[in-house]
Amino acid sequence: MTETETKTNQALGYWDSKAQFFASGERRQKTRRMSDLYESGCWRYIEPLLPPMESGTILEAGCGTGRWVYRLAPMGYDLELMDFSGEMIRHAEAQVNQQGLGERVSAYHVLDICNMNTLGDNAFDLVLALGMPLSLCSDPGQAVSEMFRITKPGGHVVCDTNNRFRRALDLARKNDMTRFFDVLNNGKTVGESGLHQSCFSPEELDTLFREQGFKPCKTAAITPFFEHPPAKEQVELLDDDEMFSRIDKAFQNVAEEPWVLGLTSRLLMVAQKPETGKH
Repeated sequence: MTETETKTNQALGYWDSKAQFFASGERRQKTRRMSDLYESGCWRYIEPLLPPMESGTILEAGCGTGRWVYRLAPMGYDLELMDFSGEMIRHAEAQVNQQGLGERVSAYHVLDICNMNTLGDNAFDLVLALGMPLSLCSDPGQAVSEMFRITKPGGHVVCDTNNRFRRALDLARKNDMTRFFDVLNNGKTVGESGLHQSCFSPEELDTLFREQGFKPCKTAAITPFFEHPPAKEQVELLDDDEMFSRIDKAFQNVAEEPWVLGLTSRLLMVAQKPETGKH
């Protein structure tokens, strides 16, 4: 077995084992309104890209047990859900049906984002790859190539990744110098979960999408001044409605500032497949 296959099997086992945790809502209870803050930051970039409801096609890639389906399906959008983990997809389908949204999900796929071979070319108006599947996959370049293939000409991809330099800063503050040098020099690290992760600077993320044929539209900071995963004190801070509103607005105001992009823990990319559709 190759090193890549070993890492892939390790990741699959990890996410399968976490499916019940995600499905139970325990994770969201733990992070509380941090999830709302993250979703608010992403939604500002998703909403303007929504295709016509009567004809648009949306893929939630790396969906876990589902996040955006529970916002988009009640609005009337049809989606397809895809995840690397069969257990995640099993729980996602059960929850979608439990909430009476089953008719809005036309297909469930157990696929690696690096090889979405059963999805057709030029199939989706909008691909959402949030929750950092691009950082967690085995080959980010291949994953972006696959997203290019399945996106319709003129369609968009919205994804997020680890920020290379913020991750290096956080590791340096912990005196974890082995991982610090790996991230700083190679853009690679091993997370607390034991899974291998890729990290990108804003410029590297832009280049990654351009090299695969996309036109990068916007790069933004998501929850820029907070740690990832968030500190307990940061989670508690957001329980206050007024403070949540102030922080959300402040983050919105600086999300695309170059200096903020350099220090945010998560980078969000909005990219468009050119109308020509030529790779």
